Amino acid sequence: MNNNKKPNIIAIDEKVCYNCKHRIWAVAIGLGVMCGNNKKGNGWYTQIPGLRKTCDAFVMSEDENRKPFSYD
Repeated sequence: MNNNKKPNIIAIDEKVCYNCKHRIWAVAIGLGVMCGNNKKGNGWYTQIPGLRKTCDAFVMSEDENRKPFSYD
């Protein structure tokens, strides 16, 4: 099988949570990666199930400094 896609890299044009404008990167403060579009009843944002997931609220980020993500 010749598959040019590398499973450990998320390209900047993939329709996944990593590239969504609603993504909140709160890893440094111990909260993980959260979705800024979904709030629980207590006012907290919900954690996303994974960087490669997507949902109906997906909107491509317009951040010009965004880079591909690598699990390496």
